[in-house]
Amino acid sequence: MTPQSTNTQDPRYLRSRILLREAILNLTTHKRPDDITIAELTKAAGVSRGTFYAHATTPAELLATILIAEISPNFSRISTLIHDESNQYLLRWRDIYIDLLKHVRTHNAIYRQVFLEKPESATLGYLTTYFRQAISSYVLGFVTHNEEPLTPLWITMATEQQVHNTVVIISSWLETDMTTSPELAMNTFMSLIPPWQLAKLSDDGRIYLRRTRALHDMLTSSSKTP
Repeated sequence: MTPQSTNTQDPRYLRSRILLREAILNLTTHKRPDDITIAELTKAAGVSRGTFYAHATTPAELLATILIAEISPNFSRISTLIHDESNQYLLRWRDIYIDLLKHVRTHNAIYRQVFLEKPESATLGYLTTYFRQAISSYVLGFVTHNEEPLTPLWITMATEQQVHNTVVIISSWLETDMTTSPELAMNTFMSLIPPWQLAKLSDDGRIYLRRTRALHDMLTSSSKTP
């Protein structure tokens, strides 16, 4: 990412950022970011190699930072979703993902390069890390409202499940050529949503995972059967 010593408010930095952004977005509509060389990118942007390194270490990283900057104002809201929205959090969660898909549609040629082309792009790794950071806070918010303590294993599984599902939502929509609207795509996913996400806050501000408890009882009973 951007070196800590870089003054990101310097007019020269901002001008070069605009040039590099335009160049990387244009180039990655036709090829994987990992296949673009720094020389190719700097030539297209009209900047020096040294200037490029003030922004990123690779073209794949530069693309990731640009996409995350566009995603973050909307998607970062997921971090405090349960606290801010109480019983409306599932609808607001859906809205956040609808906006994410609208963003993907705007840059669909680029996202095809990142999510569908093989081998897997390093840009996807950076995006996944960003999603994990935001989703981790979302899951922890859910945990704080749960009636009973949840184990570190549950928290880790729930977080990774949501991260994987985010990638699946995007890649599946792209693979099916975005023939449905973002709204319908999310309605489709919500028919597959993990049961714990459907839990609602009760009047006392707690979440009761009744289906989880029923499953636990069933498995406990099964383990005692000869």
